[in-house]
Formats: sequence, structure tokens, C-alpha cells
Amino acid sequence: MRKHLLYWMFFIQTFLKRHSKQIIFAGISGFLATLFIFQIYPYLSMMAGRKHQRIGLIGNYTVNNLPLSIQNKISFGLTGILPDGQATEAAGLSYSVENNLIYKFKIKPNLKWHDGKQLTAGDVNYRIQGAELKAEDNYTLEIKLKDAYAPLPILLSQPLFRERLIGLGLYRVARLVKAQGSDQISELTIIPDSKDLPSETYRFYSTKKDAVLAFKLGEVDSLQDLDNVQEVKSWKNLEVSEKTLYNRVITLFYNLDVAKFKDKEIRQAFAYAIPPYDTYEKAASPISPLSWAYSQKLRLYQYDQETAAKILSKSPLATSSSELVLTSPVSTLNLAQHLVDAWTKVGVNVKIRVDNGIPEKYDMLLRTIPIPPDPDQYYLWQSTQQNTNLSNYSSAKIDQLLEVGRKTLDWEQRKKIYADFQFYLVDDAPAIFLYYPKSYQIVRK
Repeated sequence: MRKHLLYWMFFIQTFLKRHSKQIIFAGISGFLATLFIFQIYPYLSMMAGRKHQRIGLIGNYTVNNLPLSIQNKISFGLTGILPDGQATEAAGLSYSVENNLIYKFKIKPNLKWHDGKQLTAGDVNYRIQGAELKAEDNYTLEIKLKDAYAPLPILLSQPLFRERLIGLGLYRVARLVKAQGSDQISELTIIPDSKDLPSETYRFYSTKKDAVLAFKLGEVDSLQDLDNVQEVKSWKNLEVSEKTLYNRVITLFYNLDVAKFKDKEIRQAFAYAIPPYDTYEKAASPISPLSWAYSQKLRLYQYDQETAAKILSKSPLATSSSELVLTSPVSTLNLAQHLVDAWTKVGVNVKIRVDNGIPEKYDMLLRTIPIPPDPDQYYLWQSTQQNTNLSNYSSAKIDQLLEVGRKTLDWEQRKKIYADFQFYLVDDAPAIFLYYPKSYQIVRK
């Protein structure tokens, strides 16, 4: 028995010694073949036979802050959002509310993550301040709040993800490339389950200059979400499209800590002095005109140079020694000049300071702000919100409306509350809501 065992040990040793190169080659080949079969081949096979789009975007993104438009393709939230800003079903089939504090969501039972795992209530991983999440069973999720908060269903529309951007949506991540030595994503490819939809590769560029150069060199077939197309609109074989963004508003904030702006009539006069700007749609409210909460019963600051000049002529601002400063980011410099020219015509001297941030001291601040789907704008206008209340605005009436509005769940009551909020805020004019910005896309023909 011992001789037999020694024979086989000697045989195997000799075999490995004589054929070591072939064995190593076969092992490496097998590994690469396995990698191709399980990693690369599915990617190539999914790409075959369908259209592929290469899209350029400007901005620095990680897996935690991808543009919402991309997130919504890869996954969806417990709720969805209708065009008018109301919550609707998504991963959640329905929900009930107890005492305005306890929400119970029923999860759809047939949803699976991209890796085939069943979605359960325990997978819902939102982190919401003042909220406690608990899975009662696989398909029932309880969310308990410390205080009533009406915008909660809208917050729950944030797309759900697991590690490595595994989602629930029509598209799945096929390839993700990070910049060297960084968490920033340089390239992302997503592929749909349906062959009727195109696969998409997004490439991200830090600056507009880099993005335009990449388009020129053929790295991408289109550029999306551009703020203007002045430098490329004369190019041949180029298709340019534009859309008005009703989820953002270009806003002029007065610093109400500055004595010159204490008088409401002065603030209104500045608004009357502003003529239409290019082809931009004029805004009237901080709430989107598409929203269920939008009210048309507002003061409209139509262009009226004569009225503006009459009011301002009685103000110290009309003296030659008076000077105001308008702080604007680079992206809105043309608009800033448009405003300064208009105010000059009514006797007010204003100069422009370029600053992409928010300085500690300013007279007037020009900013494009996002409009949330829910009408709650507590962070912008409530007097206690020192870091985000850009006008340093304080109004007991507005404070009360904001407090009640975010705690009232009844839709009709909320609609009335936010109609009052808009009416009093726009009339008081701590800021002027100027225009809805535009977004441009260029595509190579």
C-alpha cells in the first residue's frame, strides 16, 4: 500500500514538473474565459442589436449624488411624483396614516432588485431626521414621526439603492468608472431590460469647456443640461433643443438687514423697473406653475418704468452718491447686466460683483434656486433658518403659514394655506422671482 502511494506521488510530481507551463497557461485561460462569460459577455450581448447613446454632462458626481434624472432610470422610490407634484405609488402599493404621525406602507410583492433579490420592507434604507423606520413584515413598513410632516410622501420618492447602485428600475448599471484616486465618477453605462430602449453611457466633465471639447472630439454624441449654447450654436450638423425648467427659478434676493431695503415699496419699485428678458418666461411665485399648490391670485410686477422711477425718485437711492452692489454668479452675468441697465434708467446706481458663492455681506443676491415638488419652503423663508434664509426675512404671518402648512395633511387645507403664503410673500417682496431658466441640449446630426 505504501509503495503504491509513493508511486502516485512520484508520478504526480513528475507530471507537474514536465507540464507546469501548460497547466499555468490553462489556468489563466480558464480564469479569463470565466471572467468573459460572467462579466464581459453579458455586457456585450445586451449592447448588441440596440441603439447606444453617449451623453456628456457637466458636474462632479459620486454614487451618492448622481443627477436625479439618471437615478430615476436606475431605480425608483417608495413613492413617485406626478407632474403636478403630488405623490403617487411606486415601490409602495398604498399607505395609511395614524394620528398624522405613523405611516404604514404596503410594499408591492412582485418587485425584484437588479440582482434578482426580492424587495422587502427591510430593504428600505431612507435616513430621515425625526423618523423611525421599522419593517413589520416583509411587505409592511412602518414610519413613525416625532412631529407631523406633510411632505414625507414626497421625500420617499427618492430612488432606492443597494450597494454598487443596484436598483429596481428599467435600467441597470453595466459599467462604472471612477476618476483615478477619487470617488468621482468619470463614466457610467446603464442598460435597459427592454431592447426597445437605448443603452446609455454618461461621461462627466468638470467644466463646460472640457465638455464642449469632448463633444468636438467625438467622445460624446450629445451634451445635456447646458445653461447656454452661444459658443456652439453656429456649428454645422448640430441640432439644438431647449426647454424651460419649471423646477428652478432665477431669483433676486434683497438683504433685508440693509436699511435701504426696509421699505416694501422700494423693493417693489425695483421689480417694476425690470423689463422682459430675452425669451425667458417670467416667474411670479416661488412655487412652480405646474404645481397643485400654485396660486394665480398674486401681485404681478409688470414692467412699469414710470411707476418705478416715481417711487425711487423720493428715495435716498436716487442720489448720485448712493451705490448698491448686485452679487451674481458667472452663469447669470448677462441677466445681472440687464437688471443694472434697467435700474440705471430709473436713477439708481448699481454695480455688479461676481461671486459664485454666498458672501457674508451683500445688498442684492442673484441666484437660481431649486423649486421642490412639495410647496413647503420652510428653509428659505422661515425666520429661524439663518443659514438658508437668504433675504434675512422675518414675518410672523409667513412663519405661521409655513409652520401650519408642513403639519397639515388635508390636501384642500394645504392648498389654501400655500395660496395665502404666496399672496403675502410676493406682496411683501423680500425677493423678486424673475424668470424660469432654460436648459439646452446639443446633438450631433
